[in-house]
Amino acid sequence: MISTIVRFRLPPGETREEAMAEIQKTLPIYQAAAPALIRKAIHIDADAGSGTSIYLWTDRAPAEAFFARASEMIKAKTGRAPDVEYLECSILVDNSTGEVQVF
Repeated sequence: MISTIVRFRLPPGETREEAMAEIQKTLPIYQAAAPALIRKAIHIDADAGSGTSIYLWTDRAPAEAFFARASEMIKAKTGRAPDVEYLECSILVDNSTGEVQVF
């Protein structure tokens, strides 16, 4: 299990509403990454001109393949590639199911 934290810049002057509208257009890309992509959370801070996404993947290889493509897409839109951090998940607590997984 792999978590990724992705930090990206918004285009200059983009509002939260504009950023959310653009991100909603890309949702099918994330849905198509299933079953390797288990979950994604998106956080937008338009005042700071940045965003952060947190992903949960089945393993690293599909995450790396995804970000090889997605980083280019983000760079084309914002002028800067995102910062991608890969983290090996040791324990996953899922309160929605009551499950705890140890890896």
